[in-house]
Amino acid sequence: MPPESTVRLWALDDREGFSAHYTRAREIGYHVMADELMEIADDGRNDFTSRNAGDAEAVLNGEHIQRSRLRVDTRKWMLSKVLPKIYGDKLDLNHGGGLKVTISGDDADL
Repeated sequence: MPPESTVRLWALDDREGFSAHYTRAREIGYHVMADELMEIADDGRNDFTSRNAGDAEAVLNGEHIQRSRLRVDTRKWMLSKVLPKIYGDKLDLNHGGGLKVTISGDDADL
């Protein structure tokens, strides 16, 4: 495999249409990252640990849970920036109501 810097140069130079292939490969990689979100969120293997070696009492492993949350949040943020049309926040800018304007005061001030 060539070094990452070489591949990025090929994409910038667009040798033989390489840039389009590179862009598509990156997009596929981002969709794979989106698929990982559910796997990370559903993986509870290390959410509990024992207090001492051989101890039967399970204790919540807050560090692992926080790390999983960070992994999910980081991927969500990245996806919202690189593929905003698919993974970005949807903003509803349509105004469905009416508008009522009331002018009060002296007409001479208008």
